[in-house]
Amino acid sequence: MNAQESDQSNVARWLQLLAAVGIPLLLAYLAFAGLVNPQFAELRELIGSNRELISSNREAIAANASSIQRLEDRIDLIAEVLILATTNENVTEAELRSLLSAGEA
Repeated sequence: MNAQESDQSNVARWLQLLAAVGIPLLLAYLAFAGLVNPQFAELRELIGSNRELISSNREAIAANASSIQRLEDRIDLIAEVLILATTNENVTEAELRSLLSAGEA
């Protein structure tokens, strides 16, 4: 049993050593390959030259996101008013309109 346990601990040590040395070497190789590979350099250059356009698109996306949020809020409000109208027989059209106009503000 001791020989088997010793073999297992040796294998575990070798695996730890391989992981401790091999993983950083692999990461360093991948980083070097990314620097040398012309395809990645071209992509970096393309992104660098279009930074202004990318940042303006981010602003446009943010503006659209707020418009979409307002539209979603409006749809939620209309759904709540419709639910209220179908479940409450005593609500009038004027009350429903006032709820909608209050929700828009």
